[in-house]
Amino acid sequence: MSGPCAECGRPVVMPTRDGERRLVMAVQTGKASRQEPVGETSGRGDPADRALLRAIVGISGVLLATMLLAGLFVGMPALRRQMKIADRNNDLTRMKAIATALNAYCDRYGTYPPASLVDPTGKPLLSWRVLILPFLGYKDLHDEFALDQPWDSPLNLTLMQRMPEVFCSSNSPDAYGTKQPNFVLLTGNATVFPPSGPLGRTQVTDSPTLLVVETGNGLLVGWTQPGDIDVSVSGARFGSASMESIGGLHAEVALGVDTRGNAMIIPKTTTIAELDALVSPNGGEVIASKDWTVHP
Repeated sequence: MSGPCAECGRPVVMPTRDGERRLVMAVQTGKASRQEPVGETSGRGDPADRALLRAIVGISGVLLATMLLAGLFVGMPALRRQMKIADRNNDLTRMKAIATALNAYCDRYGTYPPASLVDPTGKPLLSWRVLILPFLGYKDLHDEFALDQPWDSPLNLTLMQRMPEVFCSSNSPDAYGTKQPNFVLLTGNATVFPPSGPLGRTQVTDSPTLLVVETGNGLLVGWTQPGDIDVSVSGARFGSASMESIGGLHAEVALGVDTRGNAMIIPKTTTIAELDALVSPNGGEVIASKDWTVHP
């Protein structure tokens, strides 16, 4: 193939390849032309050209990796936020299942379950968690317990390793492995579970009223052992002390579910007065209107 140069008008002949796939250039000799092979390595291009190509590809790879990392770092805060939301939602799903079971028990028997079963002398035997097992789909496990024996009796101890996952947080290290609960009741005066006995749903006139809250793990031996947050002793406070304070599993917020089964994401900036009002079932306190299901 040939044609005039676009700039000078002289004839230009395009290179071709010979029978051995070598690149050949036309050499003008008077009116005719002959073709001579141009040095090439097995039709694979000049080594210097290949080195240049590798360098370009290498630089492109570095640039691409840099761009990807830059994008990752830019999106990291959003990713962390989504992970926090997922962690909270996992725990709230379990807590809502517990609240549903507590309300089903209340509908069946007229009141919420006692925080713990007690013997005739008032000694605590078993946690309320055992009592709501049938309403969580674990009736067979419930029926294996000796309800007139303490949690650490030989028979009841054999059942501790069968804790349903719903009673522990997926964000609490080793909670399921050690069979320790993270979701508890608030007991004591001016709660749904006062010393005189648990209330019924009609006796809870404030809305919202906390029913189940989260706490850290490490204080109880296991989920069947009685133990909740007694606000008469420690008050309703935020913190990380197991069975003594609300929260400890999620930064900036504590989680709860109210008596109507609504999820509650409670900022730790909530005042003590507001928190006490959320705990009180019928105090008539006025709380500023707020969507407790979201946290900025």
